Amino acid sequence: MSTDLVVLRDYDNQLMNRRELRVIFRNVSGNIKKKEAIETISKANKVDSKTIVPIQIKSSKGSTDINGFFHIYKDEKSAKETLPKYRSIRLLEKAERKKIIDEAKAQKLKEKQQISEKGKSKK
Repeated sequence: MSTDLVVLRDYDNQLMNRRELRVIFRNVSGNIKKKEAIETISKANKVDSKTIVPIQIKSSKGSTDINGFFHIYKDEKSAKETLPKYRSIRLLEKAERKKIIDEAKAQKLKEKQQISEKGKSKK
């Protein structure tokens, strides 16, 4: 699917080591997914798609255009350091995301059980 991309604002944020892009996707309301939007921006800016993070993608009532706000990082390492964990998890496939969340829950439960056992042994 070919989409028309209009860049409204391209700001180089040197403090956060990223570019901030505000764009409009023309005539694709309801037909574009995050991955497709990332690929479109990747091709237009000639950057790796792994360094692009969608922050906001929304459409307004009565319009066929979609407004998007994206961060383009210099490399994957700086993206991991800067982004909150939930933003990184959102970019993963559903199965991978569920696996990571379940592992985190299991780890938290294990720590909680260890703490409660230590509390019981002190009494």
